[in-house]
Amino acid sequence: KAGAPPRFFMNTAKRLAATLPSPASEGPQSVHEIARHLRDELSTRQSLVDLLVLTAVFVLVLELVSNIVYYVPRFFSAKTIPVRGKHLDEFSFKDKAFVTFNKCLTGLFVYAYFGYLWSVRKMPGDDEHEAGDELLSLQNNHTHVHDHDHTFGNHDHCCGGGKGIWALDELSLANTVFPVPMLFVVYDFFYTLLHWALHVKAVYAFVHKHHHHQKAPSRANIDAVNVHP
Repeated sequence: KAGAPPRFFMNTAKRLAATLPSPASEGPQSVHEIARHLRDELSTRQSLVDLLVLTAVFVLVLELVSNIVYYVPRFFSAKTIPVRGKHLDEFSFKDKAFVTFNKCLTGLFVYAYFGYLWSVRKMPGDDEHEAGDELLSLQNNHTHVHDHDHTFGNHDHCCGGGKGIWALDELSLANTVFPVPMLFVVYDFFYTLLHWALHVKAVYAFVHKHHHHQKAPSRANIDAVNVHP
């Protein structure tokens, strides 16, 4: 059926979304509480299969992008960047193991990143829903009336969500365009500090030295992820 693949991936996304920790109404959750929640939710066979599917999809997408970046310019006779230094022509078993392992971490990274976005979600109608829920609580002499799962389409915006933007009509220059350059500024600031720390002589040989035995990177993302896990 034509709609089977999209439905399959949507169901996978729904199940993974249901495993994400929901923001606690009484305040931020501790790292221990979040870790315990994820351990319980992701220990099922279905969750592990869903994570495997997520990882496979994003690894394939990255492979596609990597090949596009590498091969497409050649069709336009684009000049290649001159190779300076000795090129690492053949990968050792260690290189291949590190590249494979780091690619497989992509699924967990995307899951964690989506988890952050999901935790600060804010959907249209928050105020109205919360006001209605408060009224219902007072009428029934209850302090809280929410007893439902946190999945797509099931009041996922009403239980302590933050100010994440999930609706097109909430987009603006201030919350969408302006943060893009700031993202690179903030990311590169902390990346520079981390990169500097990895070059400290006392730790360089244990972690970052492996990455620099490729002195003339030419394989796009493959050389980029050939780092010590």
